[in-house]
Amino acid sequence: MAKENSKDLVRHNVLDVGKTYINSLIENEEFEDAASLCSSVFGKNKDLWEEWVYIFAKIQQLKVISPYIPLQDPRLSKAVYEMILNDFLRTDLQGFHRLIRRWPQDLYDLMTIVSAVKDRLRELPDDCILMQTLGDLYSYDKRYDKALAIYLKLGHSDVFELIQKYNLLHSIQDKLVMLMQLDADQALQMLVDNISIVPMKVVVQQFKEHPKFQYQYLDAVFVKSPNAGQDFHALQVSLYAEFDRTKLLPFLRNSNYYPLQKALEECEMRCFIPETVFLLGRMGNTKKALNLIMVGLGDVDRAIEFAKEQDDVELWDDLITHSMDKPSFLTGLLNNIGTHVDPIILIKRIKEGLEIEGLRDSLVKILQDFNLQMSLREGCKRILVSDCFSLMDRLNKVQKRATRVDDFKRCDCCHDLLVQSNFQEITMPIIVFYCHHVFHEECLPAYNMESCMICHSQRRRPGSGFGLGVK
Repeated sequence: MAKENSKDLVRHNVLDVGKTYINSLIENEEFEDAASLCSSVFGKNKDLWEEWVYIFAKIQQLKVISPYIPLQDPRLSKAVYEMILNDFLRTDLQGFHRLIRRWPQDLYDLMTIVSAVKDRLRELPDDCILMQTLGDLYSYDKRYDKALAIYLKLGHSDVFELIQKYNLLHSIQDKLVMLMQLDADQALQMLVDNISIVPMKVVVQQFKEHPKFQYQYLDAVFVKSPNAGQDFHALQVSLYAEFDRTKLLPFLRNSNYYPLQKALEECEMRCFIPETVFLLGRMGNTKKALNLIMVGLGDVDRAIEFAKEQDDVELWDDLITHSMDKPSFLTGLLNNIGTHVDPIILIKRIKEGLEIEGLRDSLVKILQDFNLQMSLREGCKRILVSDCFSLMDRLNKVQKRATRVDDFKRCDCCHDLLVQSNFQEITMPIIVFYCHHVFHEECLPAYNMESCMICHSQRRRPGSGFGLGVK
């Protein structure tokens, strides 16, 4: 009201009236109303602002005036802002944290506030809000390694963003377990993408007491680049066996960098028969592998598939011998052996009187497979014959074409020009072979006019020649 009627004021000005009114509100303990009037009364007067902040400090009402204090125009002295922060630090940690997040860092001296927070932490060592605020202050001061350590201890979700944003990968090499415990997916992605900065040897060593982390890390590396971690493939065999057997056999198939004997011992110890069979086959011990399939698994289809992969006559013979007293095995063999082994060999070895379930259907299938093979062979033969005739006809046409002989071309025997530049002189007949060697007819021996003597001397197949006579 004083502002609206400022022209009518004679004894007092607007500022005096405002200050008097704020004083009366404070005397009546209406602190919130008093603080809300400060902006309109003091405006951009820095000195008045600082004076009244100290008045609010004396009556212990800094929290009330803190939302109205100017941060930019005017900007008060650092001591004022630090006084308010210290008041919040002693009485309201949540409010202190909000002010640190909201106020620009250049309003106060960072080191002063950091020291104050450290002192408060000695009184409240387990207070998460204080620790997070200290982490924020370290981050503002660009001491990112200290901020990172605090965020990791708190399990702060922004820790990975902080690492990437400020390139702190060199600072995390002793904190990898904490990162995995915080968020395994993000940690693995970051480590796999930055192998050149955080070497695999360092990561594996850090995870030595946490084999599950070793498995997750090495598996992620193998998926991205199968050859990148070849030094640790021996370790991966036991890790896959321990934590995810379903990935073990594909790993054994796709890697060439693990010791076969050690891998075999690991699989045999755990009775992993399919994996043991694969390793035995890879080591060349196919008979033992086949015996393990038939005795350990009792799976004739798998045994047949293994024999097909190895394509070994002796292996098929062992399979047939082992199946002679097992009708179920014989049925499987009769149904699948036709395309790899002559079925007559198997049928002749079957004992008389042995009952084999589905024998008739198996024999019918053998005959059908045989008819199919014969049909395919006949079809292939017709195609080959047709191609032979077609290619022969093409070759014949090509060989009948005229061959160009340039006037600078020389005889490959006497090295004289084949075609005389003076057309009045008679040019001798010339012989051109399909190998493109060219001779005067009289330069060739009379007993061998059908093959190139150069190619013949080099033991190449001689090309037949044809004569070109020029008169």
